Amino acid sequence: MTIRSLAKNLPADPDNEGWVLGWGVLRDRHPWHFVDVYADQQTARVEAQRRGTEYVVEYGSHRLGSDEFVCGITPPEG
Repeated sequence: MTIRSLAKNLPADPDNEGWVLGWGVLRDRHPWHFVDVYADQQTARVEAQRRGTEYVVEYGSHRLGSDEFVCGITPPEG
């Protein structure tokens, strides 16, 4: 069972309409696989650990309703 991300409740990406900012869980090796985006890093880490060592957590922007995720964005402080 996966942890629900509630992605629609995440803050909007001010630079990309229809995108939200959050902590993404993905497999960054071939074959690439985007799982979901989460509001906090700890929840994302739990989901990544549940999926296995090939999965990582990155902060970035996610286009709702897709598997598009852009990381390398500076996470918020705090």
